[in-house]
Amino acid sequence: MGNDVVISGLGVVSPLGHDVRSFWDGLLRGEVPVRPLDRPGTPVHGRPVYAVVDAPGAGTDDTGREPGRASGFALVAARAALQDAGLGAADAALRDGIGVCVGTGNGDSDLQEAERDGLRELSGVEWYPYGTSAIMARELGVYGPGLTVSTACTAGAYAVSLGAEMITNGEADVVIAGGTEAVCRPAIGAFLRLGASDPLHCRPFDVDRAGTVYGEGAAMLVLESAEHAAARGHLPRARVLGSGWSCDGFHATAPDPSGVQAGRAAREALERGGVTPEDVGALMCHGTGTPANDSTESRVAAELLGDRTPDVPAAAVKASLGHSGGAAGAFACVAAVLVLESGLVPPVGTLRRLDPSCGLSVVRDAPAPSTGSTVLVNAYAFGGNNISVAIGAASGRDGNAEVGV
Repeated sequence: MGNDVVISGLGVVSPLGHDVRSFWDGLLRGEVPVRPLDRPGTPVHGRPVYAVVDAPGAGTDDTGREPGRASGFALVAARAALQDAGLGAADAALRDGIGVCVGTGNGDSDLQEAERDGLRELSGVEWYPYGTSAIMARELGVYGPGLTVSTACTAGAYAVSLGAEMITNGEADVVIAGGTEAVCRPAIGAFLRLGASDPLHCRPFDVDRAGTVYGEGAAMLVLESAEHAAARGHLPRARVLGSGWSCDGFHATAPDPSGVQAGRAAREALERGGVTPEDVGALMCHGTGTPANDSTESRVAAELLGDRTPDVPAAAVKASLGHSGGAAGAFACVAAVLVLESGLVPPVGTLRRLDPSCGLSVVRDAPAPSTGSTVLVNAYAFGGNNISVAIGAASGRDGNAEVGV
């Protein structure tokens, strides 16, 4: 992947708020908006979750029905991202070629839950939980290449990488890419059965961490060819430099403790982006709060950075967002853009005692300054899926600038 893919706009729906400013301010304050899940009569009732509250409505379709929760989040975030990119009022001819690439783990699982509970009779294609990309195309009027990615917890980051490839391959000039997820009872139950659910909140890299905590929301990025953005006079927010994919093939749910393939993904992301570990100014860690993930990730990242490890601030936004599954990697990519724009790396709000086996410079208590022009985003998932995405500063934008809303 070359350096010709830029990030033109951002949009979020999150437990911290439903615009980029609220999202970023909450991360910088290290907020932890965890709350008990309200599902009376189910085994997951009262379990901690990072839920989206009072999200703007996505509207109804031509049948008068609202979409599922995940698709609704995605629509709201995508509209905001298009507006931020200056494409909110784009004419029909331009919109016709815009692509869509969406990552999700569970899709509109709430519709299936509602049918199972006798609360809603599904019609048309509502039975299909992974139709978010098609719903977005229809509701936004964008009919370029469309793709749904469901590589579990890496899906949002994969969507950003694949959206960038659509542009470099000449399939589209503009792509809406990102991830979306809604709180899902079966998913929470699965983490409970695995013994991987923290009873309090998500505590990445903390010595007392006891698992992850589910979250929800959507993060969307408008990707664009640099040439196309320049032709319409739009100043990008950042660049997608490169990405690296790999697979452990080790275990269905556990990462390979050697971290060989995770390290390979990170190195290839930097190499393909034309940068080196010396250019990395911050890490956006996967940081789930599970003992196995955090220990492997911290070791792999320290091996990559070498002697620079103590000088590179590391963030783990799941402390403030929960583990939003297919949206997690996209949220990290949005946060990476904001790190580059502001020059600040958000703290891990739940970190009290850093695990002594973690060699990373994990940010705590207050934001820390970024130290370079590249942010490396890592995401790992069930099935051994690994991806790293290198996000770079945009030409003409300086760090420590006011973050756009």
